[in-house]
Amino acid sequence: MSLPSTLTLFAELAELLAGDDAAGCLSAALSRLAELGIGVYDGTSGEAWLVVRVGERTLALSCKSSEDPEFRGLLAGLLQLALRRVLDQQQLQHTTDRVEMLSAASFDGILIHVDGVVIEANQRITEMSGWSREEMLGPHSMMRTAAPEDLAGIVERVRSGYEGSYQITAVRKDGTRFPAELHTKQSRLGDRPVRVAAVRDISERERTLSLLRESEQHLHDLALGAFDFMVVQQGGVIVDVGGNHEAILGFTREQLVGRPPLDFIARAARPVAAEILAEERPGAYQTVLIDAAGDELPVEVVGVRSTLAGKRARVAGFRDLRDARRREHERRKLEQQLERSQRLDSLGVLAGGIAHDFNNLLVGVIGNASLLINMLEAPLAREAAKAIVTAGERAASLTRQMLAYAGHQDLGRREPFDLAALFRELRTLLDATLSKKAALSVELEPASIVLGDRATITQVMMNLLTNASDALLGKPGRIEIRARHVHELDARWDDALGASVGPGDWMLIEVEDNGVGMDEATRLRVFEPFFTTKENGHGLGLAACLGIVKSHGGALLLESEPNRGSCFSLVLPSAEHHEPAVSKRPDPHATKPCRVLVIDDEELVRSQLRRSLERRGYEVDEACDGLSGVAAAAAHPADVLVIDMTMPDIDGAEVVRRVRASGSRAAIVLSSGYQAAAAAERLGPDAYQVFLPKPYGLNELVDAVEKARALVAAEPPRS
Repeated sequence: MSLPSTLTLFAELAELLAGDDAAGCLSAALSRLAELGIGVYDGTSGEAWLVVRVGERTLALSCKSSEDPEFRGLLAGLLQLALRRVLDQQQLQHTTDRVEMLSAASFDGILIHVDGVVIEANQRITEMSGWSREEMLGPHSMMRTAAPEDLAGIVERVRSGYEGSYQITAVRKDGTRFPAELHTKQSRLGDRPVRVAAVRDISERERTLSLLRESEQHLHDLALGAFDFMVVQQGGVIVDVGGNHEAILGFTREQLVGRPPLDFIARAARPVAAEILAEERPGAYQTVLIDAAGDELPVEVVGVRSTLAGKRARVAGFRDLRDARRREHERRKLEQQLERSQRLDSLGVLAGGIAHDFNNLLVGVIGNASLLINMLEAPLAREAAKAIVTAGERAASLTRQMLAYAGHQDLGRREPFDLAALFRELRTLLDATLSKKAALSVELEPASIVLGDRATITQVMMNLLTNASDALLGKPGRIEIRARHVHELDARWDDALGASVGPGDWMLIEVEDNGVGMDEATRLRVFEPFFTTKENGHGLGLAACLGIVKSHGGALLLESEPNRGSCFSLVLPSAEHHEPAVSKRPDPHATKPCRVLVIDDEELVRSQLRRSLERRGYEVDEACDGLSGVAAAAAHPADVLVIDMTMPDIDGAEVVRRVRASGSRAAIVLSSGYQAAAAAERLGPDAYQVFLPKPYGLNELVDAVEKARALVAAEPPRS
């Protein structure tokens, strides 16, 4: 085909290549050339008519006819421009795609601005803020997207050209806020200076950090809950502390940080602590610190290996052991007190049981010996019988002390009595009993009235004063007696023996000497029966004192140190003074002998009572146990019943209840060597007339029988 003119064709091709799509335009131009017989060279025959190279891209054409060389030259230039334009557009598209991909995939929003006027924004910033790209461009973005309180700081950083990171509160289009971190940098866009700001939403990071801080605070609180204070050591010195170190040690943080830990450890404990610290040994151990006042402070330390600023460190928790050791000491002390109390109670039960059985034997010994005295005529035989009675009475005195220790001594009727009058009456006896070198002083408050049994309290005071005199070892010394009213007892009385005492009306009596005193081992055993430090002592004096005081509802406290003397303090119930009622004792010989029923499981006691009473003209029946006694009282009513408290089947209290339940008004004498207080508590005041403690002699027996008869005779008749 014939070609158009060169200029016409060139103009046509130039028009085809002038479109926006360079690749499409080049394809259209090549199609037009193919119509004119100029096609893309396939390399199969001959050489290419025209070859155009741009970079690595080559375009080769073939021509079916020989064309004008001028046209080929013009066409080569035109195609080279078209090919370069295609390559440029492809490179631009590739760059644009990469930028868009990076922009879309970026976790940060990116703004490019000039003096606060945004000229470019990526997709992420629009997603983050809710503003469109078009809305982000321009001078108003800063005011729209930043909290008002942060604007001044942002403007100042823009003005000063600040490069770096800082945080602001960003504002979304819907008005909600979120924390944002900005990374700003000066840059250039062509020849134009610009600022690039990368904006990151740190809400999740802040939430994570908040949770982490909360978790760290919980761990910190737990650590300080488990320990009193914490110490961080690094490089052989203290680098941080926390907790109550100032309250416990007296050192401030500034005084601790920068110093070696061994500076605060007691000298004796340093070798072990130094070894543990040198080896960085984890685990728990105990040591002793020195506080700001120079006092020793026992602590428990738990150390662990850790890091601080990426370097190896040691974290140690300290627990003050003073309270724990004080509690442990108090616990051991309470255990010792309980053990001591249990031991004394066990000894009391043993002593009471021995006294009970021994008293039954002494009834027979003393009673029968008393009968022999009246029956024998030979002087030597009578003297021998009297010696038996004397020995029995001394044995009875020992059993009474044993019963006093056991808390079962019959205290009789408790009445108010004046301590001043008691000591006045004792003064003559004390002058003869106490050491001549002892200076005795008595200091009593006015109206020092005690509610109790005068005789047994006298026994207590005599024992304590005799003990104080013996403690002087025959050397000059002093013995002080003090008495005063108290209502509240101090903490010393937690260590007292006897009954539990609390706030109330008490008389505090103190007997103090400056004698040899006692060590701890002696103090712990001094109230045990049969324990004594004296050559001729039998070990029942102080034991009896404790039992008597306990029976009165009081307590006894001993304070003593070797070579510094002793002080025995006792508290007894206080009372207002009044004259005790005087009861008229019936004359035992004003009535005639009568019928007596003796109820006792001891054959020795029954036979002795029968012989003694029959010798005085009484008619006597016997019963070997409680049930037999109840039956005998019903079958053969007696005027007087002498009943033992302790029997194998039913005890004396039960016998009394059954006899009274049958309607009997017989006089009743209860007898025991052990349970006077128990009988009084278990039976009403009208159930029996007289309590007769064992052992007793013939006269005491007859007096008790006649007193019981007189009391029954004085009762008004029952309707």
